[in-house]
Amino acid sequence: MAASKSPRARLLHICDEIEGVAAIAAELSFEEYQASYIHRRAIERAAQIVSEAAKALPNDLLARHSDAPWSSIIGIGNILRHEYQRLDDKQLWEIATVHLPALEPIVRRMLAELED
Repeated sequence: MAASKSPRARLLHICDEIEGVAAIAAELSFEEYQASYIHRRAIERAAQIVSEAAKALPNDLLARHSDAPWSSIIGIGNILRHEYQRLDDKQLWEIATVHLPALEPIVRRMLAELED
């Protein structure tokens, strides 16, 4: 999907990444994930994209959906870019298997709101 400043496009980017991570996580155990450089990097990159897309969303839209931890979602991007050594495999696996799946219905509600 091409870069866009559109909130709808950014939300679709987030959905794409959540779906991609879900597909990876469904195929692997934590140990398999941990042993796979490619899968670790794919999940890291997906988390970074979700962070960047969230950062570009309008503040009023984020405020209307405060049930998501937007400051943490946006903040993980800075850690992934600048302090990557602070994250470990367990934290990223938790992002992939717990936090991103919990974010998906919120993002879907936001998309529905924009389509109304």
